[in-house]
Amino acid sequence: MLNDKENTYLAKWLNDDLSFEELEELKQLPEYNEYKKIVDGLTYFKAPPFDVQPSLATTLGKIYRPKEAKVINLKPVVYTIAAAASIILIIGIFFNKVTYTTNQGEQLAVVLPDGSSVDLNASSTLTHQRFFWSSNRKINLLGEAHFKVSTGTNFTVTTKLGKIEVLGTQFNIKDRTNEFIVDCYEGKVKVSTYDNQQKVLQKGEGVFLKNNQLTEETVSGNEPMWKKGESIFNSVPLKNVLDELERQYKVVFKRNQIDQKQLFTGGFNYQDLTIALESVLVPMGVDYVVNGSNISLSAQ
Repeated sequence: MLNDKENTYLAKWLNDDLSFEELEELKQLPEYNEYKKIVDGLTYFKAPPFDVQPSLATTLGKIYRPKEAKVINLKPVVYTIAAAASIILIIGIFFNKVTYTTNQGEQLAVVLPDGSSVDLNASSTLTHQRFFWSSNRKINLLGEAHFKVSTGTNFTVTTKLGKIEVLGTQFNIKDRTNEFIVDCYEGKVKVSTYDNQQKVLQKGEGVFLKNNQLTEETVSGNEPMWKKGESIFNSVPLKNVLDELERQYKVVFKRNQIDQKQLFTGGFNYQDLTIALESVLVPMGVDYVVNGSNISLSAQ
């Protein structure tokens, strides 16, 4: 059975949106050759030409033609059923997942089938089941998103580092390469890591993963700062801050001449790159040179 990641890759493959790295990962699956045959075959699907007048004449002729006894050949029927089953299987594999993705510098507002809303931050991906959503409200998230969940059956968000079960309505999840943060703004959420650590958060409470331990923090305001166009950090490695700058401003840092492990406390806005760079790099004693979208960093 396909896992959620493979489902996402297959959907992106059909949409011609699969990156080189993702395709290489998909090729490692033992079922890859079978998937390729199906995808290659789909490229040849073409609707037959349709001429209205001859078709209408044929249909009317059949309506007024006397009915005749028929001998039914069961073999074509069996083939037809098998073909229909195959089509249903293909639809189930390739079209039962809905995926939303944001690029660098983009944010996206998503409305789920039950009326729940999700705001995706930059460089994030959200995937959910297309069919029977009301009885299976499960989300897969890569990146960062803010959720406002409508009442209903259980609502679960799965990330690389943990799972969030909704007991209330409004919360934010940040799951990046080396960050996992969940903040609750309304109601309750239950946070679980894959090594069985659990925390139930209420309004104004949050947790983040530090040294593989869920650590509690206090949450202020009624929504995350990124929705107001600003990122805030508290004793976070400089690498994480530079990663976020890249996501929000579509830039690439050359970092090999600086210490990215030093901790940064502060923030930057999303409106002005120069102000953002000054806000982060000057306090850290880092010089920079901007060349288009490439920014070279060096220690002062």
